[in-house]
Amino acid sequence: MKSFKLKFMAIIVLAITIVSCNNDDDSNAQKTVDFGTAPSSSMITLGTVDVITENTVRYHTLNFDTAPYTVTIVETENTVVLVDLGPAPVFADELKAYVDAINKPGAVIITHNHGDHYGGAGNFADLDFYAESTVAAQLNSTADFTSLHPNAVIGVSDFQEIGDLTYVFDKVSNAETGENGYVYNAAHKVLFAGDLIYNLSHPYLREYTPNSGADEIDNWIAGLNVLKANFADYNHIFVGHNGSRADVETSIDENIDYLQNAQGLIKGTQTTTGGGTATTNQEIIDELEVLYPNYLDGGLYLSLPDAFFPGDTGADWF
Repeated sequence: MKSFKLKFMAIIVLAITIVSCNNDDDSNAQKTVDFGTAPSSSMITLGTVDVITENTVRYHTLNFDTAPYTVTIVETENTVVLVDLGPAPVFADELKAYVDAINKPGAVIITHNHGDHYGGAGNFADLDFYAESTVAAQLNSTADFTSLHPNAVIGVSDFQEIGDLTYVFDKVSNAETGENGYVYNAAHKVLFAGDLIYNLSHPYLREYTPNSGADEIDNWIAGLNVLKANFADYNHIFVGHNGSRADVETSIDENIDYLQNAQGLIKGTQTTTGGGTATTNQEIIDELEVLYPNYLDGGLYLSLPDAFFPGDTGADWF
């Protein structure tokens, strides 16, 4: 935590210095950009669109399907940056049409090496891709990804100017997956959390293996507490599933609560609402649906047997 805070403060000081010297968008609080009318939400027939317009930045969140899979577009005066790309070309065709309607040069940030975050990469082969350095190395050695995007992902270990803004890259290891990258922009106080935080959706717990090695949920909660300590006062958090939130601290607390309940149920330290102890993946999922009845599906059912292929044994929880 101490090293993170020192790094965080150093980057903030450096970012302020760069901004002051360049007198760019972030340094001019009085500046406003006339973004014009956003592309019609009717272009996205397979999901929904939400648009947040501020003085010098406009955020578009596109939520595809029922999971939902969220793509965030950060639009500034001269450029667009896409954060994640959804799971499949069927969604990416509509995403590409929407981005083309904005009609600005672009780049892509991928938060982590899961197919539902890079599946649309083939539609954006002409753009530069960025990721936290460890995540970039994973993507560059993943055949499923490289078959879609043959150009190397640019790894970033601290900060990178992309388009009109400076983005800081960091990660949490051994949590929702092996390496969960996240990105933030300090000038606009905006955090792109990928799948470290789910918005009122059941998170992907498939890779939780409580019987072998380090406890991933412990790591995940520790990472969320770091995010809470450093970003609770941010203006927006954009997530990988189900859009964005302005109440950043509350959204982090919701995820910590969910993970603590899931961990207790799986490890048998927490009983179900019926008074028993869960002993199967299905019983865990049934109980989580009882505890969080209004949450979207998210990655919940991917922990069940046969989720990915016939004979798949499901998450290794017991």
